[in-house]
Amino acid sequence: MQKGNRTQFAVLGMLMAGPRSGYDLKRQFEEQIGHFWSESLGQIYPTLARLKEEGSLRVRTEKTPGRPDRKVYSVTERGRKKFDAWFDEAPARERVRNELLLKVFFGTESSPERVLEHIERYEAEQTETGRLYRMFSQVIEEREVSDERRLYWRLALASGRHINRARLAWCREAKASIREHRAGASSAAGKGSA
Repeated sequence: MQKGNRTQFAVLGMLMAGPRSGYDLKRQFEEQIGHFWSESLGQIYPTLARLKEEGSLRVRTEKTPGRPDRKVYSVTERGRKKFDAWFDEAPARERVRNELLLKVFFGTESSPERVLEHIERYEAEQTETGRLYRMFSQVIEEREVSDERRLYWRLALASGRHINRARLAWCREAKASIREHRAGASSAAGKGSA
């Protein structure tokens, strides 16, 4: 199995629920799993072409009056087998690259104020993400899908919500620690000059 190219399995998985165009896939990635997985159109379209070429997908063209033709993709038996083989593998170990934490780690090379600005901006983003999770939760409940599909969607969303709450708690803790350290440093500097 190819290491690193998981886009093909994300595409196959989305198409398991039914035929879609490349644009439909992009929209579904954003709306349904954007909190833990993202794919750009620049990744999706070449992947669709490769999967079609290898026989994992079939494509049909839909005519739309007054608009360009639409290519709609669906999974073949070969594609289903490929997806099943990938699903049986243990998930790849997550590699973390978090630029905020990199900047926090190097905070002594800057100033507490600048580090606090980054954390506050991140906290605002996470607050917005929490709002989106609440909206996604409502969408999941309103969608007409099987109870089993709804269960797994809820579980994936719950992971994101837990991570979001932990990130917000970390922001509060980090800000308090920096402010406390800064106050202690100011007080020590004041005593030293007396």
